[in-house]
Amino acid sequence: MPDYKKLYEQKLKSPDEVVKLVKPGMWIGISGLSCVAWLFDKALAERVSELMDIKLWTPVPLRPLKCLEEDDKGEVFSVYSDMWNEVLRRYARMKRRVYYVPVHLGELPKLFRRGILKVDIAVGTVTPMDKHGFFNFSTENTFRRAMFETAKIKIVEVNESAPWVPGGYNECIHVSEVDYIIENHEDKIPEIPLITPTKEEEKIAENIINLLPTLDGLTIQIGIGGVPDIFCNLLEERGAKNIGVHTEMLTEGIFRLAEKGIINCRKKSFLPGKIVHTFSAGSRELYDWLHYNPLVASFPSDFTNDINIISLNDNMVSINSALEVDLTGQICAESIGPQHYSGTGGQVAFVRGASYTSPQAAPPLGWPSNISIIALPSTYVDKETKELKSRIVPFLRSGSVITTPRTDVVYIVTEYGVADLRGKSVPERVMELVKIAHPDFRDWLIKEAKKLGLLI
Repeated sequence: MPDYKKLYEQKLKSPDEVVKLVKPGMWIGISGLSCVAWLFDKALAERVSELMDIKLWTPVPLRPLKCLEEDDKGEVFSVYSDMWNEVLRRYARMKRRVYYVPVHLGELPKLFRRGILKVDIAVGTVTPMDKHGFFNFSTENTFRRAMFETAKIKIVEVNESAPWVPGGYNECIHVSEVDYIIENHEDKIPEIPLITPTKEEEKIAENIINLLPTLDGLTIQIGIGGVPDIFCNLLEERGAKNIGVHTEMLTEGIFRLAEKGIINCRKKSFLPGKIVHTFSAGSRELYDWLHYNPLVASFPSDFTNDINIISLNDNMVSINSALEVDLTGQICAESIGPQHYSGTGGQVAFVRGASYTSPQAAPPLGWPSNISIIALPSTYVDKETKELKSRIVPFLRSGSVITTPRTDVVYIVTEYGVADLRGKSVPERVMELVKIAHPDFRDWLIKEAKKLGLLI
């Protein structure tokens, strides 16, 4: 039997040793979310004065990066990401070189394997090695296996606080496949605090619950935020049972329902008994619950976010958010005008996957019971003017990105109700959306719709 411990020791290096591999002009995939290579980042920060033109690939880092903090003039590092959070938005406001890469999350593994996205060094947090020589990618499967496979230099950062998350495939990398190992005894993987929902979000979640055809045997896809958290609470209050999960993100709300047996995935039509996801983030309790839990199955994002695979789930309910929607049903979920905010993620994939049914002559895919929902509060307060403004608008503001086309949208839900856009003409869509807008803006929306020729 191979001596994996000996091989481990041979590849074990200090952070200072491996960071010397970084040369000017290199691309470094430093991983993302809670699985950024935090100790490697610190060592990289200490070399700022020696480096130039370093490009980092990192989606949604849950803490500020030391190397970017040390590069206080923004001259050394450029950051590329398919999804922004407040950490990256802050760097953008500081005029750092932070660039958004428009892409569906489900496409990333393919882009790495096809050589369209490339990194010289792949590095990221993994679990301690098991007796068979494997490290687990822990809470971030997504595209990491593909990134490591195609990198010139492969470095794993072992962190004992990272849970071993069981998977369907591509959730592990073997010691024989990596070039170097570093051990992080300084950091615990970051947590995400719970968000206190607003009254509007509570009402939105209630409207979603009332829309559902059944509370027995649903399969849900949700994200992070006030609406998903309250939605999970309402599932419990309304007596939901045998709930399944096929999602991008495994959230705190999902964990809590699974602990109580409400989520058990027993009635799932596809991969029954498994909470299918591609990444997770939340509390330390969530991470401890994930550790070797046979109920969960982590898959790469090109599996979880594949439209045909999503459609295999019966009673699928997909819930996604938006920043703004126009009167014809176009969804903006990633920018505020031309100012980038978040990312496409898997919204389009789940909207389409939950709505897809195959034609009669093809093998059967999709279920008529499946629905997709876009949820958003009807208003927001402008930070500069302090004025209340409508998120339902006559047309998207100049520079806004259309995340989900109007042709894909089924239900839009606000605190004022549900708009069903299926099969509706433009005038009918206008009236559906006006009825769920804030009352203070309904007359204005109708007036503007007439000016635009949307209503006669």
